[in-house]
Amino acid sequence: MKMGTMVGCNQPTEENRAMRTISMLAVAAVSLSAAQASAQTTLDFSTPWPDTNFQAKAARQFAEAVAKATDGDVQINVFNAGEIGVSGSESMAAVETGIVQMADFLLFLQAGEEPLLAMDTLPYLIQGQEQMATFLEVASPVFDEIAASHNQKILYYVPWPSPGLYSRSEITTAEDLQGQRIRAFNPASFEFLTKLGAAPLEMPWGDVVPALAAGTIDGVATSTSSGVDGKLWDTTSYFNPLQWSTSTDAVTINLDAWNALSEEDQAAIEGVVEELEAEFWAQSAAEDEGKTEILVENGMTVTEAEDSMKAVMSEAGHEMWGSFIERVPAAGPIIEQYTEAAGK
Repeated sequence: MKMGTMVGCNQPTEENRAMRTISMLAVAAVSLSAAQASAQTTLDFSTPWPDTNFQAKAARQFAEAVAKATDGDVQINVFNAGEIGVSGSESMAAVETGIVQMADFLLFLQAGEEPLLAMDTLPYLIQGQEQMATFLEVASPVFDEIAASHNQKILYYVPWPSPGLYSRSEITTAEDLQGQRIRAFNPASFEFLTKLGAAPLEMPWGDVVPALAAGTIDGVATSTSSGVDGKLWDTTSYFNPLQWSTSTDAVTINLDAWNALSEEDQAAIEGVVEELEAEFWAQSAAEDEGKTEILVENGMTVTEAEDSMKAVMSEAGHEMWGSFIERVPAAGPIIEQYTEAAGK
């Protein structure tokens, strides 16, 4: 009797077989889930701009679109304004070494490592988005080579609104600018303002508003975005959108991280770039227009440079092109090809 019971216990019943099937399916599901989790790629993306800045918003929009396009295979974590310990001038180096896998940075802030990247700061070389697009058609193959030499790939560009001049008194002629103590925002703007007869100063952005309030400086060279961020209508009365240059951010990805992605995910990311880059440029243009309206709403008077001042600025700008080519000879062929294409 005991023998029969034992034999019966060893025979698989329909119920036992069903339970084993369910168990095997559960194990398979867990294994598949684990495999999918291990296949997911997470990339850290550093942007030096605050959360409210249009460049930072574009970075988040890009990250969300990539997650959707890759069905969650690629997750991008965006860190704003130094949250991850990477400054704007350190961004290219951080991507190169893998401290972060992606970054968004002004090209000219990387000129310490690659002087050619300061080209877009040259006055009267690139004025507005249309000219920036023409410039990048010529320069981007060279920029791609520079990026590759620093172990990264440029995914896309987003230009900034062009700088203008905030001042207490109206400045529409070169004579109006003489001796004015203007805060410059980079070496090229410092040299340019000096050539125009101003007395530029260098200082961190955080010191600008107190310096204006104290009368230490008479004005500021910066964009409409920064003017609104700093509420410069409280310390200046006039804004002249001189538009003497246009600079751009680049978004790059570490080549090791890029090459580790599947071909499908790479293609999906490139598709996102193709879809969104033009939209990001439009957002930049809208940013400039919208922020100008805010300046006016808050009592700022928007002026325009007289032709005589534009002529003086153009002459000073062209002088700086020649000096730059002497320092960075590789810029010569690019500037020559670009100016011919742009009709400058």
